[in-house]
Amino acid sequence: MKNLKNSDISIEDIPSDVFICRLVDDVFIIIDSNEAALRSMARPKEEVVGSDILELIEEIKESNFRDILYEAHASSRSIDFDIPCFIYDNLCRWHKGSVKRLFNGDLILFYKNIEREKDLALEEVQARLELVSEAPYVGLCIFNEERFFYANKVLQNMLGYSFEELNQITPIALIDKENEEEYKSNLSKRVEGNRFTTAYIDAKIKRKDAEEICVRLCVQTIDYRGEHAALASVVDITKIVAQEQRTKRLSQALEQTDDLLLITDVQGYIRSVNKRFLDKFGYEEQELIGQQPNILKSGKHSKRFYKRLWETLLSGKIYKNTLINKTKKGKFVYLETTITPVFDRSGEIESFVSTAKDITYQIKTKKRLKNLAMVDTLTKILNRYAIDKEINYHLLLAKRYETPFALLMLDIDYFKNINDTYGHYIGDVVLKKSVKLLKKNIRKIDKIGRWGGEEFIVILHSTSEDEAMKKAEKLRQIVEENLINKKYRITLSIGVSLFQKEDTRDSLINRADNALYEAKKRGRNCVVIQ
Repeated sequence: MKNLKNSDISIEDIPSDVFICRLVDDVFIIIDSNEAALRSMARPKEEVVGSDILELIEEIKESNFRDILYEAHASSRSIDFDIPCFIYDNLCRWHKGSVKRLFNGDLILFYKNIEREKDLALEEVQARLELVSEAPYVGLCIFNEERFFYANKVLQNMLGYSFEELNQITPIALIDKENEEEYKSNLSKRVEGNRFTTAYIDAKIKRKDAEEICVRLCVQTIDYRGEHAALASVVDITKIVAQEQRTKRLSQALEQTDDLLLITDVQGYIRSVNKRFLDKFGYEEQELIGQQPNILKSGKHSKRFYKRLWETLLSGKIYKNTLINKTKKGKFVYLETTITPVFDRSGEIESFVSTAKDITYQIKTKKRLKNLAMVDTLTKILNRYAIDKEINYHLLLAKRYETPFALLMLDIDYFKNINDTYGHYIGDVVLKKSVKLLKKNIRKIDKIGRWGGEEFIVILHSTSEDEAMKKAEKLRQIVEENLINKKYRITLSIGVSLFQKEDTRDSLINRADNALYEAKKRGRNCVVIQ
């Protein structure tokens, strides 16, 4: 490990003895060292690299060195030590050594043989500064209550001051007024020699141009040139804070919107939903996170529908459609949905964001209005307008595909007498019960509608003349044989017309109407075809 992080400084440039260690299976293995360390150990590098550092130092008397290594590995702060030890029967005192975890988790170990150097404290601080001072985003400085002793170029550019200008400023004067007293007290204790646990602190600092920036500080107490001082690393997090604030505002907006929000990863597993979504579907958040959206499937869409959906999304396009989903309680929900792919920096899809509006009420209202326009309010079968459309549709089918069909025109005999004798309420009951009997005895493919008053039309799809007559007779008999409400007996007169090549709507209906008239003329309760 000749170079550390982004620095051009090599461990060979550090005058202290340096080891780089890595924790492997509970053993601190040496993975690199500088020449100064090898000379102190009196061993070639091939024997040192790959060794357990605690075995390489054969005997460490009255020390807690292993504990120090573990503490450093679990922490981001630099830990000092002063340990007497014997190496190859020669006493070597580690004078104010230090160990610190690097950005990749390895440990860097500084130490100096007391016989060769006595001012390791200052040298060690300088070495550590050199290792990171060239990082393009980390400002570094050493200061006390009164002045700056050191500030690297990154910090100077960050604040807009030259070092000469900073040297004339009281460090605490840069801190915003809100936190000034807190930092002032902390700094006073540090210059008195108090050593606190290293922690990251966010603060606001004023630049030379009066602009306020947000920074993240990491401050340590150090010994510098025979006195206590503070060593701080400074990172400008203004953009990060601004992004966090934008994200927070967006998150709040998404939580408060009436839209239903669902986010999945590229495999389709749910990663986030908003409160509106949970309220609508009746789930708790933990019930949905990690699931796929098919937990909401209603069964109203085909496999082909979902195939087109995924083909659109995986091609990177936005998908828009009305989806029918199902709540936890089984209620259908109609959603006007937009699903948008989200791309990472390399242009690959990393997630999908679905926003939806609940249009269930609008859909149901539309269906109700359509129902009112097409369905007879009393009998709940097709009204005259709708059955007329069905006649025209069957005419088109018959002419294009030569599909035969028959039209039955039915009339309840002497219906006026029922109304006059028993009243209109009973008359309505008779109409509804009669329709129920007729619907029960025709196929689903056939159509029935109210033509007016007590007249009805039945369209028998793909039916021959013989089949049409049999069906008409069967319907007449069923109605005659059933007492309405076990009290009222009614009969039907039925006129039948079969589609002919030259037929129009009017000619087909006229023949059925004439046949019905003939049935009434013959005494009612019979079937006639024309």
